[in-house]
Amino acid sequence: MKRRLFIVFEGIDGSGKSTQCDLLFGHVVSIGLTAVRLAEPTDGVWGRRIRNMLKENEMAPAEEQLRLFLLDRKDDAEKNIIPALNGDAIVIMDRYYYSNAAYQGAAGILPERIIAENRKMRFPEPDRVYFIDVPPEVAIWRVSGRMSKGKEVFEKESFLRKVREIFLSLADERFIVIDGTRDIGEIFEIIKRDFEKL
Repeated sequence: MKRRLFIVFEGIDGSGKSTQCDLLFGHVVSIGLTAVRLAEPTDGVWGRRIRNMLKENEMAPAEEQLRLFLLDRKDDAEKNIIPALNGDAIVIMDRYYYSNAAYQGAAGILPERIIAENRKMRFPEPDRVYFIDVPPEVAIWRVSGRMSKGKEVFEKESFLRKVREIFLSLADERFIVIDGTRDIGEIFEIIKRDFEKL
């Protein structure tokens, strides 16, 4: 295993990716390696604006969302990701530009354009992306704690279905797609075994 690695966790809301991100971070630290755990949106000035919009459920148009995420990522890359990688740390990230492509893509922007915009800004590329894959109805049940089938839930499910499809279409050789309906421990064992080969 290389000491300097950039690991990204992706998945729709309610997939369990943050739990797995925490487990891997804890594991890396427990074996004596230097690790940094980051998340998008960040706690920086741009990330706080995005978080406030999400909290208030008042999202800006998709183009403005993309602009804010790019600014937030630029700030994070310069202040956190690049310095950590240059210091031979293992960076473990909860969401990255694939989420941007999937969510803003489902909101109407071409995912390929979003990926191109991110690559144009020369953000670090991950060594591995763990995509925790769950059906939208499972994710909604996990997030809401109920299986209501009102209009709002159907709309949310339809949107998340698009998001999931885009994520899967972006999967390249760096992606490991994992069935997120499995037991938390089983999922982590898959991740740990793969991680130890990197």
